Amino acid sequence: MSTSAAQSSPDEQHPTLYFEDGNVVLSALSQEDGSRQYFRAHKSILSKHSHVLADMFVLPPLMVHSGSQNVPLETCDGVVHVQMPDSAEDLASFLEVLYDPLGTAYKRFNPNTPVLVEGTLKLATKYECDALRTRIVENLEADWPQTLAQWDARRAEGILARSEHAQQFTGKVNGLYLDDRLPEPASAIRIASDYGIPSILPAAFYQLALLSTDADWDEYRANPGKHLRFGARTARWRLLDKRDLLRLVHGQRLIAAYTRDIGTYVFGRRCQRAVKSCAKARTECWKYFQENAPISMDDPLDILYDCSRLETLLPDVPCAACVADIATIAEKKRRELWRSLPAFFNLQ
Repeated sequence: MSTSAAQSSPDEQHPTLYFEDGNVVLSALSQEDGSRQYFRAHKSILSKHSHVLADMFVLPPLMVHSGSQNVPLETCDGVVHVQMPDSAEDLASFLEVLYDPLGTAYKRFNPNTPVLVEGTLKLATKYECDALRTRIVENLEADWPQTLAQWDARRAEGILARSEHAQQFTGKVNGLYLDDRLPEPASAIRIASDYGIPSILPAAFYQLALLSTDADWDEYRANPGKHLRFGARTARWRLLDKRDLLRLVHGQRLIAAYTRDIGTYVFGRRCQRAVKSCAKARTECWKYFQENAPISMDDPLDILYDCSRLETLLPDVPCAACVADIATIAEKKRRELWRSLPAFFNLQ
């Protein structure tokens, strides 16, 4: 916009973010069609959240001589006009949060949260809106455990949710499949990697490691009755870059090795009371996990969790001393595995 007194047409104005009493017009190009969209805002609100924008507004606008007076070089609808280098989509997302923070509250465990907040987080980081960035990061961290205790709490919620969906013929609860009610790991990895949120990466990578690369977010939603109806979990695999995939493969290899070793370091120990039948009972326990829990075999945290409740899973278990020993070793190995996740996925 190079004229000194231009007007934006209603079609170019954002439908909700063009305030008639605003004292600055921001415009940006759309990523979709390249059209320019206009936003009329208030310098005071923008400056309150960003010292970068505040400093920009302090600078005197470029002036041009028109008639008998000097006027700003770029104006729009009678106020200063600033062409922003950001996309119109990102700018809209950013301004919506600043003007209506409660209206943009994100639901817990929403798998779309990383996609929804990406534009806002990008500009909050760029324009150093520290409070806004902190709030977004906290929302993301709330969905991805940073401790083993948090992982277990989320695991319990996931089991309950899966049970609720399994009881429904359509596989839906309140119009949503199970996959629509739990965090999606690939988009979480993407946003955490791009915007420096390392705290959520270990849990997100571990969750992704449990999923098949065939379980694609978009493809499964093209025919939801075939997979999502039965509780399938998916990921937005297309969002991962080469580095992410190499990290994932490295972690999956180490997790598989860790799982194989459970038979030795948990069930391969001798009975402290020298009960002869315990060796066979321990072998049968490990055989049970291998034969009757094929899904769980991909998840050593889950296997080790079940090791602490053998009596509820199996009719024939080792002696009480062995059961207690297995539970103790399993819990120790669970904590060890959790601490090792950053190294497993090359996140350190």
